[in-house]
Amino acid sequence: MINSVYKKFAVSKGLNVSNGVAYGSLDGYATTLSEGAGFKRIDVTTYFEDVDDLKALEQELNAIDLKREYRITQIAINQRSINIIFYDNPGTMKKLTAFVEYFYPLLAKYNAATSSYCPDCKQEIFDGKWILIDGLAYHMHAACAGKVRWEVAAEEGAAKMTATGSYGMGLLGAIIGAFVGGLVWAAALLAGFISALIGLLIGFLAQYGYKLFKGKQGKGKIAILIVAIIFGVLVGNFAADSFTLAQMISAGELPGWTYGDIPLSIVAMLIADSEYLTSTLLNLGQGLLFAALGVFALLRKASKEVTGTKVKDL
Repeated sequence: MINSVYKKFAVSKGLNVSNGVAYGSLDGYATTLSEGAGFKRIDVTTYFEDVDDLKALEQELNAIDLKREYRITQIAINQRSINIIFYDNPGTMKKLTAFVEYFYPLLAKYNAATSSYCPDCKQEIFDGKWILIDGLAYHMHAACAGKVRWEVAAEEGAAKMTATGSYGMGLLGAIIGAFVGGLVWAAALLAGFISALIGLLIGFLAQYGYKLFKGKQGKGKIAILIVAIIFGVLVGNFAADSFTLAQMISAGELPGWTYGDIPLSIVAMLIADSEYLTSTLLNLGQGLLFAALGVFALLRKASKEVTGTKVKDL
């Protein structure tokens, strides 16, 4: 969903709001406005007949500091769309509005196709329709939109026919990957360092393990990766505590203890020592939060891979 401020901006530009996005022709170009946690996004679905025009646009944009001037964290100019992501905090709408006023004239300058031309057949549209493909709005001929739907269905059908692998092996691979990531997390905790980047590492290794062990590319993959990531955080926290106890045993600070006593001792402390339990829960909560921040984009990408291309009429 887009918030009321962004929606008001969209309506002021003559855009429609549907399916959680604003879409339509903004200054003559097919545009989608959307947002999420910490970002706002503008997508222009267009194409360039001459690749030199595309390169010239890229060069002009690269000549300025987009992050400083407009709070843009990412811009990608592709064959069929231009994707722009803004860091969202107070004042971003002012920057975004200024960028729209600066950017859309550049589209005309470098001959980007307007919403009057179909991005599929590249012919002029006299009676078209809007469709949403993976969250981006396209203005197309009805026949071209139907062809896109058929092509997407055919590709997904072929992918299902050739799909191999199993959830069981994928789970094993993801757990092994997350375990390795958890050991890195433990080392970071012992060094007094914690970061979303390590959470990203756990997610990356879990996904790599899933792929390496030929896990099935289905919706169950996301649940498996989430379980594996949680497992990795648990491993990291308790491995750090286990290492600390092992050091104390080695130094003779825990007379009569052996390394084999460590697992049961941790369980006993969780039950009997409320201070240790509280500290552990806080560490786990912080670890899961940082892991979530680190792996959000990874999980979103994985979700897109298993759910396929989504096409909706607007």
